[in-house]
Amino acid sequence: MTISVILVVAISLVALVGTLSLTGKSDSNYSAATRGNLLNLSYIYIGLALVLTVGIIYFVIKSA
Repeated sequence: MTISVILVVAISLVALVGTLSLTGKSDSNYSAATRGNLLNLSYIYIGLALVLTVGIIYFVIKSA
């Protein structure tokens, strides 16, 4: 089960880095028209991190 948790964290980090690296390569008109996209995406990742953290803590407490 530890491998699964490590795998989820690794995939999440790779997705975050990939997403943030792609945001710098957008069309100038697109980025001007949608300035809030990066902020909204950040909120999604923060929410995902919170949900994953709560789930992992719940799992650790329940299995102990």
